[in-house]
Parts: sequence; C-alpha cells; structure tokens
Amino acid sequence: MAQNIWLAAGGEGSLDRVRELVEQGTSPNAFDDNSYSPLHAAASWGHSDILRFLVSNGGDINLADSDGDTPLYVVESIAMAKLVVDLGADPRHVNEEGLTAAAVLQEEHPHIALYLRTLTGEPSPSSASAPLDPSAPAPAPGQPQPNLDAPTDALMQAVRAIMERSERGDISEQETDDLLREVVEQAVGGQLEAGRAIGEQMSVDDEQAGGAHTRARTADEMAGEQGKPKRSRDQDDIGR
Repeated sequence: MAQNIWLAAGGEGSLDRVRELVEQGTSPNAFDDNSYSPLHAAASWGHSDILRFLVSNGGDINLADSDGDTPLYVVESIAMAKLVVDLGADPRHVNEEGLTAAAVLQEEHPHIALYLRTLTGEPSPSSASAPLDPSAPAPAPGQPQPNLDAPTDALMQAVRAIMERSERGDISEQETDDLLREVVEQAVGGQLEAGRAIGEQMSVDDEQAGGAHTRARTADEMAGEQGKPKRSRDQDDIGR
C-alpha cells in the first residue's frame, strides 16, 4: 500500500520499501492525513540514507506541513540537523506561527537550536518571549552573566569551534552533542566566561600522544543512530 511510505521512511526505516514505493509512483513529497511527509519522517527518525534518497528523487527538503514546519523542525540530533542543512534546508524559514526551526527546537533540543542560530544569527527566542520574574534572586556580585542573545559572542564562537572539530573528524557525534549541551548548560547557569569556557572545551585536541583523534563518523552513521521521533505523533496513525 502506497501510504506505507511514511512508516517505511520513519519507524520502519526501510530504504528498500521506500525505493519500491517511489519507483511505483509515490511522490517523496506525499502527505498523509496529518500533513506528514516521508521527508519529515526520515528526518525525525534519523534515517539519513532514506532522506538522501528522497531528496535525490525529487523530495523537497524545504517541504512545509500544515503548520509550516519543514523537516528541519523535527530533527533530534546535530548530525541530522547538519545533514538537512547540507541538503539545502533553509534555517531561516518561518512556520505559520512565525517561528524558525531554532525557535521551535529551543525547549527540547537547545544545543541543536544553538547550532542553527550560528547559521541564522537570530537571538535566543527564550529571552524575547520569557516574562521577567520579579521574585528571581539577583545575580551574585561579580558573577559572569550569560549572553544568549548576541549571535557573535563567545557562545557562538564556542559552538562554531565545536562544529569545526566535528566536521574535521576530531570528535564523535556523542562528543559533539555533549560539548554543545555543556555550553548551553554553562550559559544558562551563568557560568560561561569568554575564552576560559572555550579553552576548556577545546583543550582535548592535543592531549593524546602523537595528536591522535577520535575516529570520525560519517553523517549517515551518526544520524542513523537516532531512534525516536521528536514529534508526539502516534506512529500507528501515520499513513493511515
């Protein structure tokens, strides 16, 4: 059945089935009753091989669902986010609510949102929308203050440096995610000091004798490890 392309591209992760359905005439851009496309399913479940196949066969990586969300809005890992962007996704696209993927991902995946902000230069959505809490304690005197709004500050520099190391193959996907999460946690906790934080997180480059680095993994390998969809869509309902 043709509607199985959504399950094949998502929870089942069957490239062979997706290929079969596309060859039979099913569009890579087909929507189910929930305006869920095979592209969204592959991006959400982290199936990079399927996503590449769909795009190479006419799939629109900027295809928007009924909410205006493109596949970039449903990624769950840095590796998949980078792959989607490399395939041509527009990180500046806004959905029906006027939100970018970075803004939508901010709550559940702040480290991915932070990466996307290095591409768009947009400020943190949390600071623009969160009300001031008059009962919140005042910062301790002399405590470094986080600046999550300036896209060119030390926070952005730290993220770019981490992503550059990841692209060179110096660190694995897990190390990339861990470092980005640590940057976010330090910033939110008011502990990010320009220079020192970057130096601490970048210092592992030459620690091993002979300059050996962690083996690089391809985007396909990294993104393929993701198992759960970001959205709360019931996979049993997808494609019905």
